[in-house]
Amino acid sequence: MKFFAVTGNPILHSRSPGMFRAAFRAGSVDAVYLRFASADVNEIARAARTMQFHGFNITSPYKERVLPFLDDMDEAARRSGAVNTVVLRNGRLTGFNTDVEGVREALLRHGVTLRGKRALVLGAGGAARAAALALVSRGVSVTLMNRTIKRAQKIAAAFSCRVAPVEVIPREMENTDILISCISEGRSMVPRDCLTRDLVVLDAHYREESPLKRDATAGKCTVIDGREWLLFQGAGAFRHFTGQEPPVSAMRRALYDDGACAKKNIALIGFMGTGKSAVGRHLAENLKMAHIDIDDEIERKSASSITDIFRDLGEASFRRMEERQIDAAAGTSGTIISCGGGAVLNAANVDRLRDSATVVWLNAGVGTILQRVGDDWSRPLLDVQDRRSEIEKMLRLRTDHYARACDLVINTDGKRPEEVAGRIQDEISTSL
Repeated sequence: MKFFAVTGNPILHSRSPGMFRAAFRAGSVDAVYLRFASADVNEIARAARTMQFHGFNITSPYKERVLPFLDDMDEAARRSGAVNTVVLRNGRLTGFNTDVEGVREALLRHGVTLRGKRALVLGAGGAARAAALALVSRGVSVTLMNRTIKRAQKIAAAFSCRVAPVEVIPREMENTDILISCISEGRSMVPRDCLTRDLVVLDAHYREESPLKRDATAGKCTVIDGREWLLFQGAGAFRHFTGQEPPVSAMRRALYDDGACAKKNIALIGFMGTGKSAVGRHLAENLKMAHIDIDDEIERKSASSITDIFRDLGEASFRRMEERQIDAAAGTSGTIISCGGGAVLNAANVDRLRDSATVVWLNAGVGTILQRVGDDWSRPLLDVQDRRSEIEKMLRLRTDHYARACDLVINTDGKRPEEVAGRIQDEISTSL
C-alpha cells in the first residue's frame, strides 16, 4: 500500500483526505491518504523518507518554505515560487504547482472567458502566486493587492502585473471582471457595493461560507465555490501521484459531501513507546477531559497485569477484553482514549473509535521506540531476544492499520509528551 498525505499547520481541517480516498477507490489504487501534522519544513522532508511517503500535498504556511528541500521542480513551481505537490521517486523529491491548474480549471469549467479580461487578486502568499500565474498565462491583465504591499510587488515583478494599494479597492473594482481572494480565513477587503452582477468571484477559502462569498452572492455575482479550486488542484496532484487520469466526478462528490461532524472524544493510537499514555494524560489535563487508558482499564477490571493475562489466558482473551473496554470508552463523551498498540488490528475497534473520536496516530521510529521501551520486559509481545527485529516485524504488520484508522498523524520522535499534546490541542481547536 502506498502512503500519501497533506501537510500544513494547522491541517486537521483539510478536506483533501476524503477527496483522495474517493479517487483511489475509483481508480483501484492501493493507497491511503493522511493528514500529517508538521511543526516545520524540516520535519516534512524527513517524514517523506522515514515514513516512506510516495507523495504529499503542501498547504499554508509551507508552500514557499519547502523549495530548498526539493531536488527538482516543474515549470509552474519555478515560475510561481511555490509548491503544493511533492512526489518522492527513487529517493528524490520533485515539486509541482497544481494550484495553477486548479485556478485555471475552476474558472474555465464554469464558462468564464479569460483572454482579454481584467482580474484583481487579493493576497501575496503561495495561492496568490498561483492565481496570478494562471491568469497571466491565459492573457488576463492582473492587478495584485495585499496589506503588505512589498510582498505583492515581488509577485508583480515576476509576472509583469500591476500592484495597487488596498485603499483604492473601490476604484480598482470599477474595471475588474474577475476577483480572486487568497486571503486567509475568508476575510473580505471588498465593500459590498463593489460586488455587482457582472463580476466573477472565486474565494480560495472553502471551510465555510466566507463574508466575501455571502456579499458576492447577495450582489448577484457569478460565485465559484473555493472547493472547485481544491478539486482541480487535487486532480492535477492525482496525475502526478499515480500516472492516471483523475476520476473528477468521484472526487467532487466526496469533496462536497458534508457528512463530517464534530467528534466527542479523542483517541490516540500507535505502536508501544510512541507516547500514547503520557500524551493522553497531558491532553486530558489541557482540555479538562477525562482520560481512559485502555490497558490500565483492562488490568483494573481483571485484577491482573497485561503480562499475566497474556501468559495465563493468551492473546485472544486479551483482545476480547480490549474490545469490550474500547466499546465502553467510545460510548462516553469528552474523553481522551489511549489505546493499546494492537487495538487497530480489530476492525470493530477501529469502527467504534472512528465513529466517536478524532483518531490521532502517534508515530515514531524504531530507534525512538527502543529507547523509550528501554529495559521494560513487562511488555509480553517484546519478551524476545532481538527486540529491534520484533518491533520492525510488528510495525510492518500494523502500519497500514494505523494509517487507515487515523484522522491525523503526528511524529513523536524527539518531542516531549506535553509538546505533542499541545499540537493536538491546537489542531482540534482550529478544526472546529
